[in-house]
Amino acid sequence: MTRVRSAAPASIGELVPFFKAFCNGTRAEIVAQLLGGERCVCELVDHVDASQPLVSHHLAVLREAGFVRMREEGTRTYYSIDWEQFDGRLDAFRAFIAERRSAQTVSYDCG
Repeated sequence: MTRVRSAAPASIGELVPFFKAFCNGTRAEIVAQLLGGERCVCELVDHVDASQPLVSHHLAVLREAGFVRMREEGTRTYYSIDWEQFDGRLDAFRAFIAERRSAQTVSYDCG
């Protein structure tokens, strides 16, 4: 499996969608449910304390962030974690931190 992106982003701002995806309790619960495998919206609504339109909105945020993929089958839409995208963004975050850590210079002249 190839990673989507492992190079460090140029700025921390490029990581905002990654963090935004998890900055909401409902989205976090949706991700927790999807960690158990593919689910349709009706299954997610049953496990998340939110209406179907709200769950769909949060799924759209997760899709835009690249964490969730969808698949249509008949009248149902199924969602799952897009592991390649998720791992790629996590790797990019780790690379960003590692790059910034290695660029640090410890030079304190307080007096």
